[in-house]
Amino acid sequence: MTRFLLLVAVLLAFGPAQGQAFLTQDYHFIGRGLGTTTLRQSHDTLYLFRGYPAGFVGKPYSSSQLKRAGQHYKIIAASRSGKFDVLKVEQLDTLALTSEPYPETRYSLVILNHVDDNAVGYLSQRLGSTKAAIDTANMSANALRTGFYFTYFSSAYMKKLAGLKKISTKEQAQDVFEEIKSGSLKGVIDRYERTKPQDLYASGLTSELINLACVKKGYSPIGAQQAINALLK
Repeated sequence: MTRFLLLVAVLLAFGPAQGQAFLTQDYHFIGRGLGTTTLRQSHDTLYLFRGYPAGFVGKPYSSSQLKRAGQHYKIIAASRSGKFDVLKVEQLDTLALTSEPYPETRYSLVILNHVDDNAVGYLSQRLGSTKAAIDTANMSANALRTGFYFTYFSSAYMKKLAGLKKISTKEQAQDVFEEIKSGSLKGVIDRYERTKPQDLYASGLTSELINLACVKKGYSPIGAQQAINALLK
């Protein structure tokens, strides 16, 4: 168990999540391409799927398509501490080609950090937990404050980001790269190393750093990683 989950401070109290709106709109994490990973709540279900924000290339998912796309989770309990929501969730997706389509270890924690009107931080923890383990899982308020979160931008803010200047020259790509190297985002990297989120090849961290650096320098992060890779190769 990582230090991020050590119960060393006042613990949160969990209660039923029924009827609570933790997300009032879609939020999007920008990766390498124009498509995003989108976070959506519908009633007591949390969806995490690959798609395109409204106004971008591609067709949004309908409610029926969402059941077949990406991942979806039932919110079974929740706790709120300031700007943080900690959700106990059950993954509802079945595993194909297995004798156990609904494994006992289908439970986890989802943490939402409501940064401001433009963004929400997202983090999954205790992945692969049983129901019994997740029933007794908890988080400390200090762990919430000092943890790392992937930044998901609201649909409204995505439209504003789309209007910023695009990275189209080697000099602009180098400008973003130098911003990351400058140490201004060292705190993000430090929190990532403490939290140790599930992140294959640190690809999520790479996207996070590029997105934050782009916004700081006044560039659109949409499509930026692709452009930077092409311009600096």
